[in-house]
Amino acid sequence: MKLSKLHFFATLLSPIRSYRLFSNGPAVLIPAKKICKDCKHYIGDNIECRKFGDTNLITGKVTYDSARSVRENEKKCGENAIYFEENKFKIITVPYYFLKNNWILLIPTAFTSLYIFTLFHVVHK
Repeated sequence: MKLSKLHFFATLLSPIRSYRLFSNGPAVLIPAKKICKDCKHYIGDNIECRKFGDTNLITGKVTYDSARSVRENEKKCGENAIYFEENKFKIITVPYYFLKNNWILLIPTAFTSLYIFTLFHVVHK
């Protein structure tokens, strides 16, 4: 394919984005859908939606619906994510779930790093 035939084409069609990058073929249509992990109601470690749940009247424990079932049910959030609210605190929630899921690995990693750092400084004095 000659360089002159390469085309760069990107348009934004609301609500559908159409991208065509270096191709002579038809553009692939990619719908601009809202993603659950970007929503403030999304519970990352359980893949659940905080917006839809039931409380057990005896124990008080709240059980939430899975994010997938909520998005598949048009009466709840649906494919168009009608209850979507952008999570403006991702800088806090993403590291929180990372630490919550991986705390057991952080302790040996910290001690190993401290050991290597100390060993390096003792050897190079």
